[in-house]
Amino acid sequence: MPSSTIDFVKAFIALSFSLLLNHCCLAAAPVLQDTLVINQKEAEGLFLNNNLDLIVQKLNINQAEAQVIQAKLWPNPEFSVDEVNLWATKNQLSSGEKLPPIIGNFGKNQQFSAALEQRIETAGKRKKRIALESVSREIAAEYYSELLRNLKTELRKNIFALSYKQTFLTVLNNQNAALAKLLAAFENQFNQNNISKVEIFRLKALKLELGQQILENRNEMHGVQKELSVLLNIPSQRYIQADIPIAVNLTGLNSRSLDNLQFTAVTNRPDGKISFLKETLASKKYDLEYAQRKPDLTLGANYDRGGNFLLNFIGFGFKMDLPVFNRNQGNILESKIGIEKSKVLSEQKTKGIETEVTQVFRTLQNSLQAYQALDLDYVRDLDQVFQTYTDYFMQRRINMIEYLDFFDAYLSNKRTILTTTKQLNDSLEDLNFVTASEIH
Repeated sequence: MPSSTIDFVKAFIALSFSLLLNHCCLAAAPVLQDTLVINQKEAEGLFLNNNLDLIVQKLNINQAEAQVIQAKLWPNPEFSVDEVNLWATKNQLSSGEKLPPIIGNFGKNQQFSAALEQRIETAGKRKKRIALESVSREIAAEYYSELLRNLKTELRKNIFALSYKQTFLTVLNNQNAALAKLLAAFENQFNQNNISKVEIFRLKALKLELGQQILENRNEMHGVQKELSVLLNIPSQRYIQADIPIAVNLTGLNSRSLDNLQFTAVTNRPDGKISFLKETLASKKYDLEYAQRKPDLTLGANYDRGGNFLLNFIGFGFKMDLPVFNRNQGNILESKIGIEKSKVLSEQKTKGIETEVTQVFRTLQNSLQAYQALDLDYVRDLDQVFQTYTDYFMQRRINMIEYLDFFDAYLSNKRTILTTTKQLNDSLEDLNFVTASEIH
């Protein structure tokens, strides 16, 4: 037997074994009974209720609210008992001075003192601290909005990606089924010696390649499923079926100019609001530090039994720091610099937001142009044309090379159509993200 024929037979056996192994793997893929069919609105509702990151950030808001409550509280009064003698010796009583009991026999010849003090904050420190913590609470709320903005965009893009991959997997599976029927018919013709083995070999090679594409697509789809399971906080065993319409809603773009989108973004973006709130926070911190230069006043009342020329002495007083050396100069200067720093950062954030909107808007225009260039009649007729080519091939009206070229072109066109639609959806979602609004 010639060596070329032996090599051909070996290659054919190896290819057949690979096809059999690939078919077994595909057939052995588990069928998930616990399927969650979900559209975008339902996914977002589930996400808002279940996402653990959002729950944690809500707790951060509650913590910030607790700090506001704490800032509203007055300082506690201080009570102290001092100079208590537990006994009196004969030597101590030799002078003849004795103290009467307090109640019955209790407290005879016993001296003690008690004091009550209350600190009074001056210069409106309490109100300034409340104002500072209130701004911190607002910042915590905006951090929640910022997290929500990021995670919602991630959720939607994953939903779009899953829909794209599941739709393309359907295309691949349909092609695989059609190719299996075609291969069976050609094997029957081969058994009747009507066609050569080379044509069978080419069809099996094509089926093997198609099976590999199906496998890669499934693996990618499982990766998206994993991301969605985490975002939605659902059991990882559940299979998610995306129910997303193919058509893209573009009505909201018609009346939006770049200037309008930039203004919307600067006004709505949580990270932009955070930068402005940090300006306010820096100003409130300066007010508090400036107020700290004035010392607080402590008022007190004390009672002394037997420690004075009066048996029962009641006195009043006050105390305060003398601001001779420390008038909080360093903290005041630091907070003043913080105001200037926050203004610069806020301006930088505004410029950054405007630049992001410009970039995303231009990318969207490109995606929109590519989407509008799609020939809808061609898209609708593509499946019918493929079926026609398959019939022509079975009738031997076109040859193997022509059919394989169209087969590749069909899959490439299907992928391009779906990719173009996905890119437009992603671009629209990017615009929603950078403007912190819903543009539909």
